Amino acid sequence: MSELVIENGVVIDDAEAVLEGISKLSGKNISSAETFKKFITNEKATKFYIDSKCTCKMQPDRDTVYLWLDSGFVDYYGNPIMISLLNSYGEYRGHYFGSFHTLSNAIRGFFPRNIKDINRNLGGLRNKYEYKIADRKVKHIEDENEFFLSLCNEEESFGTMSFVLENIKVDFAEEEQKIEDEITEEEVIEPAYDMNFREKEITIGLLLETIDGIQDYIDELFEEIEKFNSEDKVRMAELEAKNEEYKAALVRMRNFVEDESAQEDETEEQGIGGHSLLGRNGKILVLGASALDQNTMNGIAKLYGFHKKDFEYETDYTKVVNFAGRISNSERYVAIIFGACPHKVAGLVDWSSIIEKCRQCEDMPCAFDARSHSGELKVTKESFKTALWNVCNELKLKKVC
Repeated sequence: MSELVIENGVVIDDAEAVLEGISKLSGKNISSAETFKKFITNEKATKFYIDSKCTCKMQPDRDTVYLWLDSGFVDYYGNPIMISLLNSYGEYRGHYFGSFHTLSNAIRGFFPRNIKDINRNLGGLRNKYEYKIADRKVKHIEDENEFFLSLCNEEESFGTMSFVLENIKVDFAEEEQKIEDEITEEEVIEPAYDMNFREKEITIGLLLETIDGIQDYIDELFEEIEKFNSEDKVRMAELEAKNEEYKAALVRMRNFVEDESAQEDETEEQGIGGHSLLGRNGKILVLGASALDQNTMNGIAKLYGFHKKDFEYETDYTKVVNFAGRISNSERYVAIIFGACPHKVAGLVDWSSIIEKCRQCEDMPCAFDARSHSGELKVTKESFKTALWNVCNELKLKKVC
């Protein structure tokens, strides 16, 4: 295994393998690995310093992991073939080679956590490469002999001329050699990456650092999971307590609905025909402030057999004062259901209230209080139902008599 020193600190440690491999990739019969050295040292922008994220710089820094040398040749697809050397404490050694794609795949394998950065930076690397080689006199070696001759024109030195004479290939045979069959794409095989001991040592160190970083990340995740679990237990206890409250409220609501339905069924079974008890033109007056709207009261009255037109409502507390005087000696109303009424109204004369007047005077309609369970004079669902029940019973008695 022969070494090729490109310059101080830059060494291809297996020049023969690199020569053979690049010859196959390029499809050219390269005479000597010295051709790579001549191209690298004589042309512009042939050294590219690469870090673990495939970021390219033209000068080395502390993040540099690889040095990519431009061999001067391209593969069958026109991709430049680079020689990759590994940074070992400022000295670059190695023998791995291939296209940008091949070399970047190797970096992805060694630094899997940087895959996104590598993919993003690879396009920029290609663009930078094309920009940098624009000023070269020879961008790539198409013909090795012509390349050597161009060097002779630039360097009129014995050393250069002797190198050219040693490596230039001129065939004076009378018969032309038969053109070899073109190498198919399947025959282009890039050699596997054979790392030396130092490369392996550095790579293993980087992998261990990556593993340590992953382990720290896993530990952090476990801490977060444990934290969430403890918080979730408290939250679950709160939700369970609320759930029990909601269940109890739901039971109470269901019981209330069942009681209401039972009472309605009972009313229907008893066959209370409220409308038929009123007579031809009779109506029921609801007088006084009410906690219910007219639609609700009409709905309740329907359960007792009354029609919507069987009722008149005066639930505005301020209007009750003047309205109360109009019910005296009126045959229009057969019954009055009182809600909250003012004590002083028009037409009371010596009576203390309109309720007392209705109860004491024979020419007044039947009077019924709508009182809540606490005894408050107020039209609620329960007090209105009770009042209607009493109205029906009273009217039935009068009808019988």
